[in-house]
Amino acid sequence: LYFMQLNPKALGLTLGVLGGAFWSAAMMFSLLTGFGEQTLTTLGSWHPFFSYSISGMVVIVIEHFVAGFIAGWIFAALYNKFNKPSAV
Repeated sequence: LYFMQLNPKALGLTLGVLGGAFWSAAMMFSLLTGFGEQTLTTLGSWHPFFSYSISGMVVIVIEHFVAGFIAGWIFAALYNKFNKPSAV
C-alpha cells in the first residue's frame, strides 16, 4: 500500500492564504457596509493590536496567515509522522 505524504510547507501556505483571504474579505465587507461591526469587534478583542479599521484589517490578516501556516505545517508534519505503512 502507498500512503500519501503531505507537504507541510504547501499545506501551511494554503491554510495561511485561505485564513488571511477570509479575514480580508470579511473585514473589507464590514468596513464598507457596517454589517457585522459588533461581531468583528468582539472577535477582534482576542487578537493583539486589532482595531476596527483598515490597519486593524492588515493586522488580523497577517495574524491569521501566520496562524494558518503554523497550524497547517504542524498538521502535515504530524500526519506524515503517524501515517507510516505498517508491516502486514
